Amino acid sequence: MILPILQIFTLLTTTIFLIDDITLATAFVSRRSSRLSIFRQDVVLSGMYNDQCDVAIMGGGFGGLYTALAISREAKKKGRKVDIALVDNSDRFVFLPLLYDLTVGTASEGEVCPTYDELLEGTGVRFIKASFDSFNGDSCSGSVLKTGGSEQKYVLEEKPKEEDDDNSDTINLYFQASVVSVGATPQSILSLIPGATEYVQPFYTREDAYATRELLFRMDQRIQQGHCPRLAIVGGGYGGVELAACVARRLPKAKVTLISRGRPMAGTRAEPLVDQALNKLGVVCEICSVDEIKKNTNGQITIQRRSNLNGSSLTPIDAEDEWDAVLWTAGSLPAYPVTKNENMDGLALSSSGRLIVDETLRCSFSTEDSKAMPSVWALGDCCEIIPVVQPVPPKTAQAAIQQADVVASNVLAKLFNQESDTKVFKFQDLGSMLSLGGPNGAILGPKEDTQLGSLLVPLIDTARIGFGIADSLFAQIINSSDIDKKVVENLGLSIGGYGLGVDPESTPGTLSGTLSGASRRAIYALRMPTNKQRAVAGASAFISSAAALAKEASDQIQSSNNSEKG
Repeated sequence: MILPILQIFTLLTTTIFLIDDITLATAFVSRRSSRLSIFRQDVVLSGMYNDQCDVAIMGGGFGGLYTALAISREAKKKGRKVDIALVDNSDRFVFLPLLYDLTVGTASEGEVCPTYDELLEGTGVRFIKASFDSFNGDSCSGSVLKTGGSEQKYVLEEKPKEEDDDNSDTINLYFQASVVSVGATPQSILSLIPGATEYVQPFYTREDAYATRELLFRMDQRIQQGHCPRLAIVGGGYGGVELAACVARRLPKAKVTLISRGRPMAGTRAEPLVDQALNKLGVVCEICSVDEIKKNTNGQITIQRRSNLNGSSLTPIDAEDEWDAVLWTAGSLPAYPVTKNENMDGLALSSSGRLIVDETLRCSFSTEDSKAMPSVWALGDCCEIIPVVQPVPPKTAQAAIQQADVVASNVLAKLFNQESDTKVFKFQDLGSMLSLGGPNGAILGPKEDTQLGSLLVPLIDTARIGFGIADSLFAQIINSSDIDKKVVENLGLSIGGYGLGVDPESTPGTLSGTLSGASRRAIYALRMPTNKQRAVAGASAFISSAAALAKEASDQIQSSNNSEKG
């Protein structure tokens, strides 16, 4: 009786998410993208539509979107109206930490990739679909001119991607303050590895998630035909570990290899936990660097790599291993156009190709007369604080969200002539979370030497001991003759680590298991940018998690029944 109910529930919820994805995907391709450039006011742009705003924000990721919303929210509290334009080349915001869940079908597109129109409704923030193309701020050419009294304004020119005069929608957008938050992508890294651009599947965008979902579907079909596909995942950071765990859980009969320059999550609190969890999932870890990626005549992919087991010297690996697919999560550089010096005229870049900002997150200029330059701030992965501050902010969504509040406050201080209220940014480590495949996840406390570490870590350790006792009771329950022990063990369910095969004593300051996985989804729902999106994410998290568990349980029960009949 249980099996038909589970199958019906799974079918209904899967159909709901499929309809949701198809509807939103249609809207995604219905608009044409444009290019957008920042120009000096002395550039003559005739025959174009003119618009203006108080704040122009380039990039709609965590940094840009949360900055726009914070400026709008704080301005309303002060009883002031600020016209904000948010510029991005996509119709949709991507909640990157849940991209893995979208890939394996445990999260809907409406939860992970809502449209900007939905998110910005009622906020007073305007959305412009365009890609940020260049910044021109040569002070020697008079980049800062005053118009309309003492108000400073700067020009944004929006150009269509195709140079077609009959199909032009060029806009001049004048602004008083600007924020650059274009993020980072792996594309520049991929271009440095011969064959990578052609033969690997990157994992960073909504489109990447759907391409990976399709790839996993094809691999599943091969498994059903009796094959054993091999997949390699390059990158031993959060992205690589989470993707490897999700792929291994999605395709338990496939051979999954994680390729990393060092031990996965090396130096973090998660290292011992990740090592044990990946081993439980059957993921093989290779410590090596990738030199080249090729495809042979059989259509299989080979990776030329060098071992780095001792942590210092690199030695070639002679084995000609073949993979059916290679997924890439390793490394990233600031997105276009930040990495192009000629496109960021006047803005100072660091040795890593990032925009240099001070502790208030205001951009520096490569001119002595920097006070005469436009008011520009930057945040997120595309910038670097110089001189370096401690603690050094990581390149994560958590850091970008914290920076957004500081930038919003400083932009408003500039607009309202209250620069004595300028704030400095200092990163506050709140811990982290990661998916460990299926319904399981992990919650990691902050470092002990941080402000919250001394408070949260003991609480987490105490909770882990309590959950360990609950897991012991859980272990006794599955030994009951009334429960199919094999089914429960294969699902890997646990409260605090039992099902993951993790030794709690070796992972202080962490929680792992099914309860942690559910908590991860709930916390991310609370971190969504708007109240409406929080409600959508909360409902989606509950329904999709239940659907995923129901489907896995149904598959396990069906497999168990088939084995008994065989």
